[in-house]
Amino acid sequence: MSQENSAESTGDDSGNEGAIPRPWPVRLWEQRRRILAWGAAATALVLVAGALWWGVPRLRCGGLGNGVSHVDGECVGVTDGSFVFAEEELGEVQRNIDAENRWAASRAEQTGVPLVKVALLAPLTPEPNGAITPGQVRSALEGAYVALRRANRSGFPRGDDPLIQLRLANEGSRQAQWRTTVSRIEEMTEDDVPLVAVLGQALSTTRTRRAAERLSDRGIPMVTGATTADGLDHAEIPGLIRAAPSNTDFAAALDGYVDGRDDLETAVMVFDRVSDDLFVNTLRTAYEEKLGDHIAFPDQPFSGRAIADEGTNVFYPITQNICSAEPDMVFFAGRATDMRLFIDALASSAGVCTEPLSVLFAEVGMYPWDDEALDTLHDRDITILNASGFDPRWAEGGGQDPPDGFAAFRDHFGDLVDRSPEALDNGYAATYHDAMAVTVNAIRITDPRNEDAPPPAPQDIRDRLLLLNEQHDVQGATGTLSFTQDRSGNPVGKHVPVVPVPFSEEAGDSATYVTGS
Repeated sequence: MSQENSAESTGDDSGNEGAIPRPWPVRLWEQRRRILAWGAAATALVLVAGALWWGVPRLRCGGLGNGVSHVDGECVGVTDGSFVFAEEELGEVQRNIDAENRWAASRAEQTGVPLVKVALLAPLTPEPNGAITPGQVRSALEGAYVALRRANRSGFPRGDDPLIQLRLANEGSRQAQWRTTVSRIEEMTEDDVPLVAVLGQALSTTRTRRAAERLSDRGIPMVTGATTADGLDHAEIPGLIRAAPSNTDFAAALDGYVDGRDDLETAVMVFDRVSDDLFVNTLRTAYEEKLGDHIAFPDQPFSGRAIADEGTNVFYPITQNICSAEPDMVFFAGRATDMRLFIDALASSAGVCTEPLSVLFAEVGMYPWDDEALDTLHDRDITILNASGFDPRWAEGGGQDPPDGFAAFRDHFGDLVDRSPEALDNGYAATYHDAMAVTVNAIRITDPRNEDAPPPAPQDIRDRLLLLNEQHDVQGATGTLSFTQDRSGNPVGKHVPVVPVPFSEEAGDSATYVTGS
């Protein structure tokens, strides 16, 4: 056997100068080099992607072109439906809204009916202990969704022209990014499918006011949702009307409830001294104007901002003063989360407070008191008198007669969202259903008989807000609502019940106050 053959058979070519070496070591090196190159490229891609993720804010919120940006740690803006705010709490209802938007677009294309957009502006990434809770935001979106479906599918409240899409606009959990979102809303008025109105502002704060003033300057009409502060209305911000009662309406309802009650004569005011919360400041003023004759003891201020650090200790000296004075009532001007801690502090002073006490409060819906809290209130002889924009008894078939439009709302809500009466308890679903219905009605009374006209412009809709009366009122879930110049865009026909907590037939047997009556 030759040396060449021997070397080939053994794999040893050391003695064969000039022989062709075996190719496999070269191929192995090439494979290793390629693997290293691919690894380096992959690493580079990861680094580039990471740099883009940090350097391009929109990529952190679902990608480019969806209308949402990452600002100060939050995803804010107006989503096109591809990005979902607060997936765990709000994902399902947002997907339902997106599906309806797609249906409306398809229907408009098939029929030639005009299509417009409205934006729901609110804190859509809510904090559990914030001024608006995840449960309230979910209910608000559910109510708006039900009204959207009714508007597109059943001609509620007035025909089906134009068709409506609802875009969700997040201004941040504490509204800090409202400018970013309002800028996007302004841009959308020039879209092929134009944005023509805004609804749903939820908090009575200075940031809400500034956002509303800017939208007003741009001629964009607004129908607020849960804002109740006096002054957030058409008189001070042209182009703004509201679906909720004002704080003056709440105080008037409480005054009507207290009037004639021999056991409710004297009162003390407990109020949050925070300067930028329009809700608590105007509620305090409304108490003074409507119920001031009952105030017989010095006011008791507290700092809502201190509660996060000090808890119920903030209220300890206040409860001692109240128990010493022995008033019949407390007028509480603060947020619902603060009132809960106030009640806890008051209940813990049971050894000092020996007389029955009623705490008067105002909120769009009902605060969720658990069984333990209700037992504590009962045992301590404390009753909360909650002036509200909604009465849970309407859904349960008890109490005062509900508004004329409530049954239709309840049926549609049951078909589309949830049939349990408890799903409506916090009042936000009914309130936001009505805000959406009022918005749609304002759009549809704008040049309704000109079939060849383009979609109505924001300014045209704004000019008709105070014509939503008589022939053009809205039979909503919370009343047959109309809007007039003399009420400054605050609703006429809104039912404002006073609901006692814990409930008793005697305490709950009072006529419901109706705004503008």
